[in-house]
Order: sequence, then C-alpha cells, then structure tokens
Amino acid sequence: MSSSDQTPPSQPPEPPYQYVPPPSEPRSGSGCLTALMIVVGVILLIPGTLCLILSANMGGGGGGNPITLIVMLVAFGGLGLIVFALTRK
Repeated sequence: MSSSDQTPPSQPPEPPYQYVPPPSEPRSGSGCLTALMIVVGVILLIPGTLCLILSANMGGGGGGNPITLIVMLVAFGGLGLIVFALTRK
C-alpha cells in the first residue's frame, strides 16, 4: 500500500457558533448614586406635595399663583428623578 491510498482521518465537525455577550463591567458606586438620586427626588417632591395640599385646603386649585406652578414643576422634576433612579440599569 502506498501512502496516497490512505485517506486522512476525518475531523469532528465544529460546533455551531453561539453568541456570547461580553461580560458587563461592574459600576462602582452605582447603589450609592441611586440612593442619592432617590433622596434628592423625595426632597424635591416634598414642597410640591405640601403646596398641592395647601391649595386644595384653600379651595383655590393653585392655578392663580405663579409660585405654586413653579413649586409643582420642581415636584415633577423630583418625581422624574426618582423614576430615573429606579429604572436605570
């Protein structure tokens, strides 16, 4: 027998390609930053809530006073900050 009559040994088929996502890098201090944003959001939310309660007790609805509108916008900013802090990843 000559060496040309021999067939080379067959190699096993390669496994199918599977996507492996890169490992996520840990964020340093992310828990502390989230807690800080929630605390600041609650602090911003307090004046707006108090202003709304006072306006409702006076029966005015708060539409006539421009300061009430500004304080309510600050409260909505605090609410937005809380939502952002809780939904960020």
